[in-house]
Amino acid sequence: MNFLQVIRAMVKKELYLYFIGTGFFTVSVVFSIGLFLLFRFTFPPESITRDAAISLLWAVHLVSTLFVILAGQEWEWEKNAFRAIKLSGTDGYTVFLGKSVAAIVALSLLWSMELVLWSLLFASSHLKTLSQAGVDFSPIIVFLFQIWSAGLIATMGVSFLGQIASVVALHSRFKHVLLFILIFPLSLPVIIAAGAFTRTLWASQDFSSALGLIFLELSFTFLFLGAGVFLYDYLWEE
Repeated sequence: MNFLQVIRAMVKKELYLYFIGTGFFTVSVVFSIGLFLLFRFTFPPESITRDAAISLLWAVHLVSTLFVILAGQEWEWEKNAFRAIKLSGTDGYTVFLGKSVAAIVALSLLWSMELVLWSLLFASSHLKTLSQAGVDFSPIIVFLFQIWSAGLIATMGVSFLGQIASVVALHSRFKHVLLFILIFPLSLPVIIAAGAFTRTLWASQDFSSALGLIFLELSFTFLFLGAGVFLYDYLWEE
């Protein structure tokens, strides 16, 4: 098979794992919905400030994303999937790209669902102020698309990081602990930048004022991508 065929096969395998084979994606969706509903109906609406709502959005997304990555890697470790892929002759660079693309697709769907639910439960009053007398919905669409884009960049960064951390943890006796220790602190910069972007955009409605935070997200995302491209094959062969 050529390079693209191998990537396609890797993506199909990973997506099957996320959506059908293990049910981890469904569990993450239920978890996210449950947390949002818990906070929405446990606390009075007036007690949930703008900053609290934004922090909740990104905290839920980070936790659900980490769960999908950690649970998926645990399944592969138990099934000895990494060894099977090695025996197939697939190089580490191709494995990294295939697994990353599949993770980005799955986690982007999760993020889209979380954003829609969050906007309905916690940002509805702000969205109403964006529309002019309930007639012009374009400001709402633009606002949500900008936040979704920030989340997509953060999701890509965490996905790249997750693949690197998983192959590092593969050679450790304490795989689960090491994987969490590697992913959680290193993923915080992109999540914090995305949260700060959301807060700035909500307060000012000026995308240019928050553009620097997008560049910060992109910097970490490309850093993780570059590390995966150049280091994954070496780590893969260790």
